[in-house]
Amino acid sequence: MNNILIVEDSDTTRENLEYVLKTNFKDLRIYKASTGKIAIKLLKQIKMDLFFLDIQLPDINGLKIAEIIRSMEQYELSYIIFITTHLMYLPKAVQEYHCYDFIEKPFTKSKIIDVTNRLLKGINKTNEKESDKKYITIKLKYVIHKVLVNDIFYVESYRRKLYLHTKLGKIVIPNMTFKQMLEMIDKTGVDYFVRTHRSYVVNINHIRSIKKHNKKAWDIYFCDYDEVALIGEKYSESVIKRIEGVK
Repeated sequence: MNNILIVEDSDTTRENLEYVLKTNFKDLRIYKASTGKIAIKLLKQIKMDLFFLDIQLPDINGLKIAEIIRSMEQYELSYIIFITTHLMYLPKAVQEYHCYDFIEKPFTKSKIIDVTNRLLKGINKTNEKESDKKYITIKLKYVIHKVLVNDIFYVESYRRKLYLHTKLGKIVIPNMTFKQMLEMIDKTGVDYFVRTHRSYVVNINHIRSIKKHNKKAWDIYFCDYDEVALIGEKYSESVIKRIEGVK
C-alpha cells in the first residue's frame, strides 16, 4: 500500500487528480491538503511515498513545502511532482529540490497515469527490499520466532497473553506486555500499524474491509486471513480516517 499526498488549493483540480489515481491504480492511500500547513502536518504524521505539489498555495509556497520535505531524512529521495501553471519555476524545482517531473495545468489523464505508473514501480521495488529487512524476534521458552513485520495481520491482548496473528499462523506470547510489543514494532520504523482497540493493534496494509458490529464497535476483516479484529468506539474516527485517507 502506497501513500500519496496531493497538495492543491483548487477543489476541482484536487478531486480530479484523486479520481484519476483511484480509478487507475490499486493499493493507494490518497491524502489531500488544500494548504501548506495541512500538508506539513500530514507528511510529519504519515510516511508518504509520492508527492503531487501545486506551487501557488494560499499560505505556503509549494517550493517551500518541497524544501521542508527534502530537509527530512525520510524524504531525501522521495518522488516530488509539481503540478502548476508557473513553468518559470521549473529550473529551481529541478536543481534545488530534485523534483521528478513538472506537469503543466491543465493536466491530461494519460500524463498522470504514465508518470505515476513509472514511479510506483520504483517505489514498490524499494519497499520490497526494505520490508525484507524489517522483522521482530519473539523469544519463548523452547523456541525463537523471527517474524517479518509486514507478515503480521494484528496483535491481540487477551487474558494476560499476547496473540500475534501472522501469515504463518498464530503465535501465543505469555511473557510480554502489550506495551513491550508495540515498542518492538515501533523500533522497526514501519508506519502501517494502528491502534484500533485497547486490545488490538492492526496492520492496515492487510485490511480487506470493516463492518459495523454494533453502535460502539466495528469488525475488521483481512485479506487471506479468517480471524476478525475489532475497532473500539474510542478509536473508530482516527482508524477510519487512516483506512480511507485523510480528507
